[in-house]
Amino acid sequence: MSSLLFYTNENEAIVATDTLLHYPEGGAPGFTSKAVTLPHLRMIIAATGSALLFNRWIGLVNNEGTAFDVDTIDAHAPEALKALWRELNNHSPALNNQTATIYHFGFSNDSGVIHGYAYRSVSSFKSEQLSCGLGVKPDLQDHSGIDWPSFPSSAPDIMRAQARQEDAKKFDRVYIGGSVQVTHLTRTGFTIYSLGELD
Repeated sequence: MSSLLFYTNENEAIVATDTLLHYPEGGAPGFTSKAVTLPHLRMIIAATGSALLFNRWIGLVNNEGTAFDVDTIDAHAPEALKALWRELNNHSPALNNQTATIYHFGFSNDSGVIHGYAYRSVSSFKSEQLSCGLGVKPDLQDHSGIDWPSFPSSAPDIMRAQARQEDAKKFDRVYIGGSVQVTHLTRTGFTIYSLGELD
């Protein structure tokens, strides 16, 4: 998992991801979706880090019959994610050298506005409510030459800048590539589209 860009305000959540699948051992076997919609919950789930955790988590949330919205899932997500991470680490010891962050964006049934949450393996998946505005993962050091107010149209330029930054690293490099996929949640539903190839 690699580039994740997200913008939220009270009325919408926009999530942009690349699609490159890259294994920690150094292989890039193909491409994958890194943001998934759950229309019955009016919610987007996205992730960085371990693709295995992301894929298993989507299935668990989708099958949770007592979940009603992003907030009710938040009440149980930290403990459920910790348990799942332990289980995955027991079966796949290579995960011990990886990290993972799960992101939830959706409408709260109580307040009627968008709420965003992050759950990070390095923080034992403690619930972290996200502020409105633009989030960029991995953080971009050089912001020059990007039309930030035009997001999500600027997502390809942001990701290319992230890729150049990460390519210069010798350690802890994030791999970014494939295509730019955008998932947009508003009160009327979801829009999913591509902004083209990165390579």
